[in-house]
Amino acid sequence: MKLNILLLTPIFLYCSMPSMAQQINPDKKIKKLEVITDKNFKNGIELYGTNSANAVPISKLYPFGKTTTEPNWRLAQWGSKFDIVNVKPSVANGKVSYENQGKRISFTGMGNTALVSMEIIGSNEYPTPRKDGQDWPHLLLAQNVESRIRLTEMQSLLYTINTRLMYDVNKMGDALDEKLHTSQVSLYLNIQNVNKQSAAYGDYFWFGLPLYDYRYRDIKEYAAQDLGKEDATKKFILNVAAKDLFSGSLQDKKWVGIKKDIYPLIIKAFKKAQERGFLKDTQLTDLGIDSMNFGWEVPGTFDCGFQFKNLSLTATLK
Repeated sequence: MKLNILLLTPIFLYCSMPSMAQQINPDKKIKKLEVITDKNFKNGIELYGTNSANAVPISKLYPFGKTTTEPNWRLAQWGSKFDIVNVKPSVANGKVSYENQGKRISFTGMGNTALVSMEIIGSNEYPTPRKDGQDWPHLLLAQNVESRIRLTEMQSLLYTINTRLMYDVNKMGDALDEKLHTSQVSLYLNIQNVNKQSAAYGDYFWFGLPLYDYRYRDIKEYAAQDLGKEDATKKFILNVAAKDLFSGSLQDKKWVGIKKDIYPLIIKAFKKAQERGFLKDTQLTDLGIDSMNFGWEVPGTFDCGFQFKNLSLTATLK
């Protein structure tokens, strides 16, 4: 596999299956709908393991105390040598952290949101620089979108986040090959045919919102088929250009704020998918947001971390 512009999508296998949740908005007085739920992580997190081919929950994390409510969030560790399944959290100055030799994820409560830090210690994951075809560690937060709101029910979709790069250190020196090695952070939406009467029910494409890539200060748009791993989804993936979301670069290690209506970008991505021969039997009226995932992919020997808060996707309804 070659890394052309961006890595191909991180996979949450359960996200590619049609869920049983129904589209909603029975109350026509509702003008806005928050797509991402439990933004302060009060309901806990389902923990997934290190093998993306066996995507089943193995435990639950409760950074802010155990609750009887089922978690909205999931955390995956695909491709890592180190599983945090039995790690006890440490608490210091209001920050709750889960960590082992390969990763650290920390949560600090901030009222209606949380400050989340996600770190990967690639120098412990790779004894030698990664080779072509070799798996790589992921650290991904994800959730299903219970509403599965149709795109045609929206007039806008406001993407909001505050984020910054904490650090990113190349630990392989001159062995770095930009076709094979990088560290990157993106948010992906699974845009799916949610119309049960459609012959193409369940078909989907990946819509990517890039935040950071070690190789590029200016991340360009990338559109292709999702390949590169045995369990790759083979679906269309489009990552928008970073300049279409925010100015500057996370490489400056300063806080970046994004407040962007991404609805027109999703519509444009669907049109491009059809131009490339994907989703031929799907109409715009069939499409909804099925799931999202967000975090690190690190196919190289990098020690890296970033923080975020105030993550939201708010749909304004027609």
